[in-house]
Amino acid sequence: MSVKVRIDGIDYEAQEGKLLIDVCADNGIDVPHFCYHPGLGPDGNCRMCQVEFVTARGSRLGVSCKATVTDGMEVLTQSEQAKRARASVEEFLLLNHPLDCPICDKAGECTLQNYYMEHDLEDSRMDFTRHKKGKAMDIGPTLILDQERCVLCDRCVRFLRDVAGDPQLHIASRGHAAFITTFPGQEVTSAYSLNTVDLCPVGALTAKDFRFASANWFMKNTPTVCTTCSRGCSMQLQTRPDENRVVRFRPRHNAEVNGYWSCDGGRLDYHFVNENRITRPFVRTDDNIFECSQQEAIGSMRTALGLTPAGKVEGSGSAKAVLLASATCTLEELYLLKRIGNDLLSAPVFVARHIPDGVEDDLLRRADRHPNVRGAELLGLQVVDFTGDGPAANPVRDALGAQGVLVCVGFNRHVTPGVYAAVDHAARVIALSACETRLTEAADVVIPGLTWAEKDGLVVNFEGHVQRLKAGMHAEGVSEWKILDNFIASLTGSEAHEFVTHIRQAIGSSESAFAGVDLAKVGPHGTRATAQPVG
Repeated sequence: MSVKVRIDGIDYEAQEGKLLIDVCADNGIDVPHFCYHPGLGPDGNCRMCQVEFVTARGSRLGVSCKATVTDGMEVLTQSEQAKRARASVEEFLLLNHPLDCPICDKAGECTLQNYYMEHDLEDSRMDFTRHKKGKAMDIGPTLILDQERCVLCDRCVRFLRDVAGDPQLHIASRGHAAFITTFPGQEVTSAYSLNTVDLCPVGALTAKDFRFASANWFMKNTPTVCTTCSRGCSMQLQTRPDENRVVRFRPRHNAEVNGYWSCDGGRLDYHFVNENRITRPFVRTDDNIFECSQQEAIGSMRTALGLTPAGKVEGSGSAKAVLLASATCTLEELYLLKRIGNDLLSAPVFVARHIPDGVEDDLLRRADRHPNVRGAELLGLQVVDFTGDGPAANPVRDALGAQGVLVCVGFNRHVTPGVYAAVDHAARVIALSACETRLTEAADVVIPGLTWAEKDGLVVNFEGHVQRLKAGMHAEGVSEWKILDNFIASLTGSEAHEFVTHIRQAIGSSESAFAGVDLAKVGPHGTRATAQPVG
């Protein structure tokens, strides 16, 4: 039921029973808070979100995170009484807080720092020695705790207990001596521990992986998707443009996919982006390596497949070809490979699950560590399982025959024995890859591609939710979709597409699973494919 609420003299419609702090946020009214978080619910311990409630019996202060809206409610968020209350809370929080902002990872995005500027901005009146607590405490594989900076908002405790199901932090002692700590002799080992760093409004909890890596104001933020498992959490990629490297990877809110959270494994799965990169195409002949241009590499690719340039394609070429894509490839790349295999080469197209399965839980993590298996299935491509250690049944190797040419796309790491068996069986190997692997060491033609951090493309999670990867780094190579599209153009004499949106439009018009979905306009939270997911 809808009710009318008056906030700062303006009437708003709101759902009855909704928290006042959320109603304010929905209408662009900023009410400061430390302990409240929409993913955790109200706690009411910090008292920073106080507003003035106007009633027939006079006005009173109260916390907005505990108040639910009712019809006719009137509140003032910017009254002098409310401002004085917030300033007092801020002063109490700063009594023992260390003045180490210049070396704090949270500088530039610290809630305490921001609220001081907005709601206090007074010199300290403290004339006694600050109460000392622990500093730079190693409390587990991922976290460093600075107890002196903590404002006891209790967010980290509540997240680990109520969301992650791992109650590994708690508040000990009382009054100004209270502090966050682990249980005696234990560490924080939760698979979701780094969410506490995001939740911490100050620099009390910092990530070992990011600690002292970069100041906030030097980083570029790009909305993208985690490619570590088939969940496909919505993420924010943070890079240093001056160094062209990834420095941090953390979740962004998406109610349809991951809520406010992500697992530690996904957050930390970015280091390979900065390492072992292939920057130039090359051709290997008799153990000699010759660097070349991309156009020359595509020409060598045609030659290996027994094909001639545009207008002279004879049948399916003189060589037996098999196309093998990683299930980490984007939807656009898989679609173009399908076109090449079906329309130009009459060659089978396989999509490989090649990254060993991970741990699955009831919160976010999926065992399947590939972001686009469902996308391959919706395109009607055959998915093969190469996640095992042994030489199991290998349809790719069998399809190659005696003198087959294997075209591999997107295998940037975790090239497992099943893939190697196919590579070893092929007469010639062509690899489109961003990183050096045993596969690129064996390939006859190598064309550098991009990692997920540098490419713009679509992935489809296990539920059929389509999301968009966005480039957050300068690309040394060329996106695989562009290479494949140029290859098609070199064979057909057609013009290569300039933008990836043209490929998305082609998918929408030719693939029934995506009919009615405007793939060219997939927003930051994604959309559902027309077809329903299996299983």
